[in-house]
Amino acid sequence: MLRAASALIWAALLCSAQNTNSAPKRTSSGPPPGSAQNAALTTAQIAKRVAPSVVVIQGKTDSGDVLGSGFIVSKDGKIVTNLHVIRDLKTATVQLPTGDLFDTLSVLATDERRDLAIVKIAGFNLPALELGNSDVLTIGEPLVVVGSPRGLEGTVTAGILSSVRDSGEGFEILQTDAAVNPGNSGGPLVNSKGQAIGVVSFKLRSAEGLNFAIPANYVRGLLDTLHEPMSLEQMRRSLGGNTSVVQQTDGPSLKETLDWLREKLPLGVIQYVRSLNNRNVIESVLLQTAAWQLDACTVIIGTVETDTWSETLVDENRNTVPLGLLTSWSVEHRENEESTLMTFVSGDRMGYRVFLHSNSNNILRALSFSNPHIPPVANATDTLNIIFSDESLARRVAEAFHHASDLCRTKEAF
Repeated sequence: MLRAASALIWAALLCSAQNTNSAPKRTSSGPPPGSAQNAALTTAQIAKRVAPSVVVIQGKTDSGDVLGSGFIVSKDGKIVTNLHVIRDLKTATVQLPTGDLFDTLSVLATDERRDLAIVKIAGFNLPALELGNSDVLTIGEPLVVVGSPRGLEGTVTAGILSSVRDSGEGFEILQTDAAVNPGNSGGPLVNSKGQAIGVVSFKLRSAEGLNFAIPANYVRGLLDTLHEPMSLEQMRRSLGGNTSVVQQTDGPSLKETLDWLREKLPLGVIQYVRSLNNRNVIESVLLQTAAWQLDACTVIIGTVETDTWSETLVDENRNTVPLGLLTSWSVEHRENEESTLMTFVSGDRMGYRVFLHSNSNNILRALSFSNPHIPPVANATDTLNIIFSDESLARRVAEAFHHASDLCRTKEAF
């Protein structure tokens, strides 16, 4: 169950027995000693190799039933999962792909910050999944998620490694576009060699294709610091009322999201040449998305238009936007010059417009012009749009605004 996703960008540590909180070093070295050097496998081959090691974890809490995944990492029954899958369980059952059921489990280690747990069942000669080296991943490499979404054990989805992000709390998280659904939590994120390089942890409810996993090298460190077996009740007492950072944030924080937007918004640039039919004038137009304020739940964004013909004129369209009041987001592919008084000549004929919508006129718009003969304009509206030439960037910007809006509404800003 993705309870870690109850709440955003928009986040691998090689732990040792001496210091499990030390920062990882991303190197170009090969996998850890003993790791198999396998050629790339197909998705079907990966599924066949990995599925026997993936288990279904289910049980009851005071607030209802819990369903999640885990994967076996040792023949004697050690299983990796998310801490949020087992944290509140009063009873627990572990089901193997063979159908075998274990109605008790013990807890050997927990990592609250990274939402990880190591549990053990009374099994022997079980099919263990090998851990890969999450320090040597390549953005864009193919990955597979194997888990039990909604109890459908053995479900496989494929995608790529989209990014390796800083969680903002001193550790990294892996972002993938491989589909993740409730029940996938605790399952393995697998590379093309059939090795687990991450533990699926949460997704952003605000956007599709933004799914996250905890790097496997944190698991490797946790396996080096196992304690005496504890019951679920003993684990709850030892954890107290604390909750993991991953559970609270459901992805990048508001600050991280706004910092990302501050970096990406100026990349929205459109250039074209048009003819002003009524004056027989050829004019060059530069449209650029801009951000004047991006550090809280009320932002100021918009566009700057620079028109050049006999002189250069600059118009600014600034919009003061309360992010928590946004209700929908969309991206549309539109022609840049639509006026009947103007004719497109050359340049970027089409652009991708990101529309941000509110359910009332609470977006304050201020238009200013470098031409001293044109007075400024101020009004309120329920919609604004910003423009990009790249569709992928436009959609990521829309997703980031969606996530920031969710965080502002739930007051989980910083």
